[in-house]
Amino acid sequence: MQSKFCQVKFGAFILVAGLACAGSAFAESASDSLTRIEAETLVLKAREKQLDVQASIIAKQNDIAAKQVVHDQLTQPSVAGDPVIRSIEGIGRKMFATLQMGNGTIVDAQAGDVLANGMRVVSISQSEVIVQSGKKKRTRLAAYSSTPTAFNPSYPNAGVSLPPPLPLMSPRGVAK
Repeated sequence: MQSKFCQVKFGAFILVAGLACAGSAFAESASDSLTRIEAETLVLKAREKQLDVQASIIAKQNDIAAKQVVHDQLTQPSVAGDPVIRSIEGIGRKMFATLQMGNGTIVDAQAGDVLANGMRVVSISQSEVIVQSGKKKRTRLAAYSSTPTAFNPSYPNAGVSLPPPLPLMSPRGVAK
């Protein structure tokens, strides 16, 4: 009987040990599964953050590009024939600009006026005048600059001619 009891005890021990091993394997697989899920969650969160950063960069690049286009439209160099700003006057929103046209005529204009060359005055501020051509191209007008012209001997004069140059003299004072 004792041997039968030992066999049952040994059988129960094996059964308990087997269940313990199975429980241990189950616990390990559950912890492995949780660890794997946690790692995947971290990777997904990192990808989401990366996509957010990329979207932010693209939005800022688009914003910069749009501002660059507006800046390029407004800061084009003055073109011969475009009016130039002689002065800007006014208070608040009621601003007037005195413009010199390409043919030399001087006109006073305010926002909304159409100039003789077909350009429309879009806006006038204290420091700039924006006009729009018929092609919907906006231009910031250049300020008038009275650059002194360099002496050009071939430029026709007003009718006064210079006397011919004098002959060179030798060191003794006698002409050759």
